[in-house]
Amino acid sequence: MSVKVVWLDEEGVAGTPCFVAFPGVGDIGILTAELLTQLLPSRTVAHALDPSLPPLAQLDDNGVLKPPHHRLIRLETAAGPAHVLIGAAQSSHPHLQHATAVGLLDALQGATEVVGLAGFRAPAEDRRTFWVATSNDDLESFEAEGRTVSRTEPSAGCIGALALLVSLAPHHGLSGSLAVSTTVGESRDPSAAQRLAKMLDSTFGLGMGDMPDVDEHLRSLLEARAPRVVQDHISELMEQPDAFYA
Repeated sequence: MSVKVVWLDEEGVAGTPCFVAFPGVGDIGILTAELLTQLLPSRTVAHALDPSLPPLAQLDDNGVLKPPHHRLIRLETAAGPAHVLIGAAQSSHPHLQHATAVGLLDALQGATEVVGLAGFRAPAEDRRTFWVATSNDDLESFEAEGRTVSRTEPSAGCIGALALLVSLAPHHGLSGSLAVSTTVGESRDPSAAQRLAKMLDSTFGLGMGDMPDVDEHLRSLLEARAPRVVQDHISELMEQPDAFYA
């Protein structure tokens, strides 16, 4: 199995940070990624065709049937171009999650940092954002930069394609990290996504400035992503795993 990247108007992410999100706890990563694409000039530059995705081809905005894919989007920021990879779903089989992670890392060669966007379940009063490094060198570098880095959380570890992707990044010559926002774990926590976006803005100089109240906007994105009732013979194919963390 291999991930095939179809470039639409450019090739490669060399010299840019790449933010990556997959469905997970509260969909915080997905919401944050969508928020970046809404508040910064953006355009889709590639589709990553992943054989592990459910075999559901869907119509795009122009009414053209497209195979299942992850989206790679270019962002124009105050500090220069960046990219965000928005995962459509992930397999429930560990070996397919591993294959997805490796295939996407091959497509992200040359990125300055591969940043996984994730939610971390916590009590409602816990409103933190923090970084998790995936190599000793990055751990020391992040702390020297002044990033808030956790050396103890997540204490139970991380599962899923996103966790594999960032933790395998150093073994593919890339810097990998997790950018984390705490959440109560429900699928309607736009404030957690806003906190995460603000941390990315501060760290990478994205130039987002004062963020508007996007609560309702993020809720509408969640509604659009909400699973719909489908016929029984494809419901199993559409099922998405309830990942613990990433």
